[in-house]
Amino acid sequence: MNAPQLASATPTTNGCPVSATSSAVEPNRDSAGQPGPLPPNPTVRQVREASSAQGRWASLKTDPLWLTRSPLPLLSASMRGLGAPTLSPPGPRGLPLVGCTRAMRREPFEFFRRCTAEYGDIYRVPVPAGNLVVVNHPDYASHVMDDATGRYSMIGPFGIVPSLVGAAIPMLEGGKFRQRRRMLMPMFGRRHLARVADVIADEFVTRIDRWSAWAGTGQVVDLQHEIAQVTLPAFLRAMFSSSITEQEIRNTDVDLRTFMSLMAAPTLMSPRPKLLPWPGRTTAIKSMRRLWMLTRRLIRDRRTHPLDTPDLLSLLLDARYDDGSPLSERDLSMELMILMAGGYETVVASLSWTLALLLAHPQHLEKLYAEVDALDGAMPTPDDQPRLAFARACFDEGQRLQGHPLNPRFAMDDDVIGGYLIPRYSIVGPSLYSIHRDPRWWPDPEMYDPTRFTDESAVRARPRLAFMPFGSGPHHCIGTGMAYMNAQFLLALIFQRYRLSLLPGWTPEHHFNFSVTLKGGLPITLARV
Repeated sequence: MNAPQLASATPTTNGCPVSATSSAVEPNRDSAGQPGPLPPNPTVRQVREASSAQGRWASLKTDPLWLTRSPLPLLSASMRGLGAPTLSPPGPRGLPLVGCTRAMRREPFEFFRRCTAEYGDIYRVPVPAGNLVVVNHPDYASHVMDDATGRYSMIGPFGIVPSLVGAAIPMLEGGKFRQRRRMLMPMFGRRHLARVADVIADEFVTRIDRWSAWAGTGQVVDLQHEIAQVTLPAFLRAMFSSSITEQEIRNTDVDLRTFMSLMAAPTLMSPRPKLLPWPGRTTAIKSMRRLWMLTRRLIRDRRTHPLDTPDLLSLLLDARYDDGSPLSERDLSMELMILMAGGYETVVASLSWTLALLLAHPQHLEKLYAEVDALDGAMPTPDDQPRLAFARACFDEGQRLQGHPLNPRFAMDDDVIGGYLIPRYSIVGPSLYSIHRDPRWWPDPEMYDPTRFTDESAVRARPRLAFMPFGSGPHHCIGTGMAYMNAQFLLALIFQRYRLSLLPGWTPEHHFNFSVTLKGGLPITLARV
């Protein structure tokens, strides 16, 4: 793969200036700064041979504490003769034993962005138990995300985990993954979404209309929380033909967030899940038990009372792999948990960011009002989605600035990216927060400007993966179409009924909990139209 052109700024490595293009075009330099034996686009074999020639422990010459900064992966690479520092991506050194864990945990979003500014389009971050490589050019991101050969995996060396706790589609690879995705696709295609659109919109209308109790009162409302109370029951009705009580909705919202915090814990970038009991605290154990019991009840009730018109739950119960075997009970429960978390939480987080940014820009808000008013108060349908093009653009721009600190994969074999060796089992992926703010693709990147997505020439000029809120490649989010439908419907229904105002002086802050929500919620006041 040819190395992409890097930013024009000159980064520094450990305080020393480095050519912005050298990190991607000329990585093959020895400790004296002389060109090494590698060609411009080396193969894995060539990099291995060059690394072996430079010495198994070559990195110790430039950094005597090298092995302490990321001990397990570095020791493994060195024992295989892959320890030469000039063949690894540049990056921060970090602290002995803990690497960059503290800085990454304290502020993961800006940490990766600072590293991108200093080290370029590919860099290595030392962490205790893994070799973390971050790629920040769309071509490099495609190399990892779009791989269909199994060279990069979402579950990596932890394939035993799904067999213990249950496997959902993000936890599968290879043939099982393709078969499971094929099972689910019909329920997320346009035809089925058109069938359930009325159910979704009806649930949205019923719950959004309840907000009128706050309209005109001056009461501050956390709209992020309220959107969750709207989208979760709508998803359950549309996909599982099931309803749960108001208390169960509140509990399930807490439990799914706890579930996501458990999934985020291995990244070392999220708050630690609450495991120990404490007065007034819902522990992770309690949440997972409630969530497991809810999914088991949904499955049991459907088996007892099958439907004439299949929904997603019926499809999963009837689905068979190519060998004729059904999904196990653990797989069914885990798939339901993942679907519920992904089916409503992504919309809650992204729409909250959209509203937080949109409400601060009256010129874009007025344009959205005009588009929504063109519906003449009618409940939106899938046929209206093309007419809500600016609503979609507002949502996309919200997703761009929402970002995500890292979208990781495991390298399942040694690889080369940008001329650098990526050892087996390295954690590799793009920082969406950094790519979505890269001035090469996004002029004035901090500005909220939905017209970036309505200007066709600007859209065509950007690389495909300069914007990837739903991922890319084999694991591209299966619910993308549903997310856009929900977002456009919600924006239309909310602004048909209310005018929203942010609290004076309030600004949004990122909170990473597997998804990226607003820290402290979205405080607003409402008025009737």
